[in-house]
Amino acid sequence: MKKLFVYSAVSISILIYFVLTVSVLPQNFLSNEQFVPQPYLEATLSESQIFLGDSFTLDIISGNKGDYGDIHIVSVAFPDLTEINDVVEIAAYDFTQSPIFVSAGDDVGSEYSGGLESVVSQYPSIEAMTRPAPANIDYHLGIIVTPEKSGTFTIYVKSIDIPHTSDLSHYPESGTLDHQNEHVLVYSVTVN
Repeated sequence: MKKLFVYSAVSISILIYFVLTVSVLPQNFLSNEQFVPQPYLEATLSESQIFLGDSFTLDIISGNKGDYGDIHIVSVAFPDLTEINDVVEIAAYDFTQSPIFVSAGDDVGSEYSGGLESVVSQYPSIEAMTRPAPANIDYHLGIIVTPEKSGTFTIYVKSIDIPHTSDLSHYPESGTLDHQNEHVLVYSVTVN
């Protein structure tokens, strides 16, 4: 009789646990307000025109002006290059993580999916990252570029905060799309 009572009590407890897990707790979790980190960035080119053999700098200030975030990323891509080599040099940064060099052909996340969707990178880039991403702290990234050929040298810049909970979690929010199907600011320098 005692065994039957114990088995019944355990069975009822497990049933209550599964009912709570499947129906009650997810609704309580989803009703909680989600944080919305909101990145911003300002980028400044030192020159709009240079002569072949000269260099220019790109200075970026970026941060999170929204709710607390897990990760703040600034990506600087070079669609005119196949390799970064000696063309691009990081002059300064104060992000909490060391910048990562992404090569053409590497798998990269896409469509703001946090790595769930990916594509093959068509051109090299640099990603600077801070974790965690508290609000109202500026981070700096300085890049020196020495183009190897004349023409227009183009740079794509964007910032993403994770968790990516809405369109406010990336900057810019609209405009030109890159090969990751994510919005970018486009900067260019004429090389004479």
